[in-house]
Amino acid sequence: MNTNASKVKRFNLHHDTMSKSVTLLIKQLQKEEYGKYKCEFKHITAQDNVTWTLEHEKDGCQEPFTQTAYVTAQTTITCDYPNKYNSSIKFLCKDNNVSCEEILSTQSPVKSNGTFTLTDTNRGFNVSVSNVSSQHAGVYWCGVKPNEGSYRASRRKIKLEVTHIKSFTRFLSVGQNFTYWCKYKSSPSVKKFVCKGEDPSICQSLLSTSKPDITGKFSIKDDKKNNITITIRDLKADDSGTYWCGAYNTDGKQSHMFFTRLDMTVVLQPAGSLSHGYFLVIIISCVSALLLLLLVLNVIFIYKRYSCSKNTRNEAAAQHNKEDYIYEEIQERLQQPDSGDAVNPVYATIQPTDPSTSVHYANIIFQSTNKGGGKAPKPRSSTCEYSTVRYNQSQVYCTVLSPY
Repeated sequence: MNTNASKVKRFNLHHDTMSKSVTLLIKQLQKEEYGKYKCEFKHITAQDNVTWTLEHEKDGCQEPFTQTAYVTAQTTITCDYPNKYNSSIKFLCKDNNVSCEEILSTQSPVKSNGTFTLTDTNRGFNVSVSNVSSQHAGVYWCGVKPNEGSYRASRRKIKLEVTHIKSFTRFLSVGQNFTYWCKYKSSPSVKKFVCKGEDPSICQSLLSTSKPDITGKFSIKDDKKNNITITIRDLKADDSGTYWCGAYNTDGKQSHMFFTRLDMTVVLQPAGSLSHGYFLVIIISCVSALLLLLLVLNVIFIYKRYSCSKNTRNEAAAQHNKEDYIYEEIQERLQQPDSGDAVNPVYATIQPTDPSTSVHYANIIFQSTNKGGGKAPKPRSSTCEYSTVRYNQSQVYCTVLSPY
């Protein structure tokens, strides 16, 4: 086999130029593929080769397994091995279609990389995945490799599927009874159960439709219409935690199915203390009162500003009216007795402060007293002979003829 044949569907040959090594990946081994293999390296001046034998091992592989994980939750991948592998290095890798990228191994000095954490068990190891997201979906392999050697073998294929689940949170008080409902999509004949724990793949089962809780603290009822009812009585502080509603899967090829996640917190409530609901009502009432007070203060502030503005406008209008009209007192010189019928005109010149003003008043008072011993002439009539008013842009002329 040469590098040009690396595109064969189940065979992949990868040349790492940095480490100067070649890796051959064979997927889904067939019986006829066991036997001797030889790798050849051809240089300009020399040729190297490595020969190795691929042997069939009875009961070497396990059945593939499909595991469902839920977004933001945890999940655990379990890798079990026969005792004959106790001295071997065990690892977990993820298939990237080119090779299987190793994530953690029992040989690793660090057993966690932040998201994946490896824990040794009596039968092998477990790898937990925290804060699951869609990027964690894919194909993983549980594998072994010798302490010395240049090969490794994957024994079990785990297909990890990531999906969302209906979740809700409740804050409850000690002593309360709590009932909630879970809707399911599986067959009514499938056994339903409730378990507690952050990780549904390894959570502790509390009760099921086939095995009720004998203590009476928990109860479960399946109405056979895709709905089950769970009740938890006399809540204690240690009842806080994460609860999962699920359905058993007994074929061994895939994980249990879950429908609902409940995050419950149980808190102490001393006698006479307010419950969470009452406390929330008080907070809302205080905030509402504060907003109302701010609204009233705002209205008062706007009203005061409007009143001040109105008074200012009234004062300006009054000042304007006062300046619009100018009154001038005109002293009349009485007609002399020897003047005959001649009439002495009296002139008054008025300068308006606002040329746009349409009406101007001239108030003229005629005195009838006799001054200097002169004899007051007899008025010809009770009114003026005539009055002439001329107006232009700059001045107003008013000519008044005295009736005396």
